[in-house]
Amino acid sequence: MSLLDATRNYLDGNTSHVETSLADLADPAAAPAAPARRGRAGAPAKWIPRRSELLRDEFVAVDFETANRVAGASACQVALVKVAGGDVVDTLCTYLRPPEEHIVFEFSHIHGIDRGDVEDAPSWFDIADRVVEFVGSAPVYAHNATFDASVWRGLDRYYFTGTYPEAFYCTCRTSRRLMPELADHTLPTVAAYCAPGFRLNHHRADSDALACAHIVAQLQRARGLHALLPA
Repeated sequence: MSLLDATRNYLDGNTSHVETSLADLADPAAAPAAPARRGRAGAPAKWIPRRSELLRDEFVAVDFETANRVAGASACQVALVKVAGGDVVDTLCTYLRPPEEHIVFEFSHIHGIDRGDVEDAPSWFDIADRVVEFVGSAPVYAHNATFDASVWRGLDRYYFTGTYPEAFYCTCRTSRRLMPELADHTLPTVAAYCAPGFRLNHHRADSDALACAHIVAQLQRARGLHALLPA
């Protein structure tokens, strides 16, 4: 089964038990007393979508991996997953070759990528037009979006490209707002809760982006929580 087909099956899977649990989180009678941050429910916040944005038919999930602490300029892998009408309709995943001055691999022990993997890979400049076409006007989500947004902006600064999306949101911060009772809001924890059938290969850009797409798709279905978002 192809990666695209596998993802489509996951997103179309029966998650009624998850929806029930998510609805319980929004029901004061079914959930423990909310922590202090629940008091900000409905307030606008950076990185958290409005209800209308969350419910848009089309969105893109993204994940970057970087070679070292230079972040943007050292991006060595990117994955983009486009979802429309609840189905995965397109994916873009590629290694990226950092510029020579930033090609030192400091984080290979985390993501398993080293210089040999990117020797023949395109640069961000090479794929910039494809990225713009892929995203279009869709909102983009990442888990821990402050990191991915800084990488994206760093790439645009280095290569003088204009690919950064119009709307960028964070599934980590959104899940904190909507599901504060979870033990933590790391990608493995939130993905396991929202998509229990999905097997995450953490710190691989394609798998992390798919996990992010699962989270957004499940939050779209969890209508009982939408009152906690800004209108």
